[in-house]
Amino acid sequence: MPVTKKRPLVVLTDYSYETIQPFIDVYKAADFEFRPCQCKSPEEIIEACKDADAIQVHFAEITRDILAALPKCRLLVHSGVGMDTIDVDAARDLGIPACNVPDYGIEDVATHTILLMLAVTKKLNKLMDTVKRGVWDFSVAKPVHRLAGRTFGTIGCGAIARSTIQKAQAFGMNVISYDPFLTQEQVAPLGITLKSMDEVAAESDVISLHLHLNKSTEGMIGADFFRKMKKDAFFINTARGAIVKEDELIAALRDGEIAGAGIDVLCSETVPADHPLIGMDNVILTPHAAWYSEEASLALLTKGAEEVVRGLNGEKLLHPFNGIYYARKVE
Repeated sequence: MPVTKKRPLVVLTDYSYETIQPFIDVYKAADFEFRPCQCKSPEEIIEACKDADAIQVHFAEITRDILAALPKCRLLVHSGVGMDTIDVDAARDLGIPACNVPDYGIEDVATHTILLMLAVTKKLNKLMDTVKRGVWDFSVAKPVHRLAGRTFGTIGCGAIARSTIQKAQAFGMNVISYDPFLTQEQVAPLGITLKSMDEVAAESDVISLHLHLNKSTEGMIGADFFRKMKKDAFFINTARGAIVKEDELIAALRDGEIAGAGIDVLCSETVPADHPLIGMDNVILTPHAAWYSEEASLALLTKGAEEVVRGLNGEKLLHPFNGIYYARKVE
């Protein structure tokens, strides 16, 4: 009598997507069992994932203790770019690949970064508020400077930064970047000049943040950095809120250390109506929306599920954040 082969089990720990149909479609085509959950605690994650071959994560925090309690887990995939809620070092120690989906929304985040730059440098909120009050007067936005010939600086020069840089160059901007993992020879063909972090702060007219959040980057940007910026320069963050010391950003904006900011991410995803940045007329604030388009939403789920299928089928993974390219072998 033939033995029925057990289908691989993939557990989704949690989700806030309007639909998980892309997950369902990919796993059905691969003949995988898919179990979506809404885990609220470490205990619930462990219980839901105890028999899982792979874990798909949205917002859930995956700690060393959780991973150690899941000896059957062969692979972990986060549906997103940032890996700050997952203990990737613990996963590496246990031989579990921890993957992300870094390429689902590169163009979307880059476009939103440019949107914030245009809106804050042109004082769009002041102009719109003036019109809404029945006043037709451009002078409320003074001074505004053209972007051509100005310097666009980035902290970090990965895929999203490079897409953003290409768009900034289309406006005639010069580009400088800080990225300790790159050489000038690598970026010279892209029209980028590498500088120190202090030089980017001092020389840029617009600075855009493009880093992962981890132990070394948390709180990396603060008062010292803002003091080194030009007083008429603008700061853009579409990366992660916790990279910036939020209170010190607020102080820099209030005290005129910098001219303004375009912010898509804050330290918390729950933002009170009286948050200081909301009331500032030199700030353009969006609700962690840079990643979003309908196309990006579809790609996020589809690419994440395809990485799981790839790994559990014994193929080399495309995006292991912790450097393990094949799913863990378990008894």
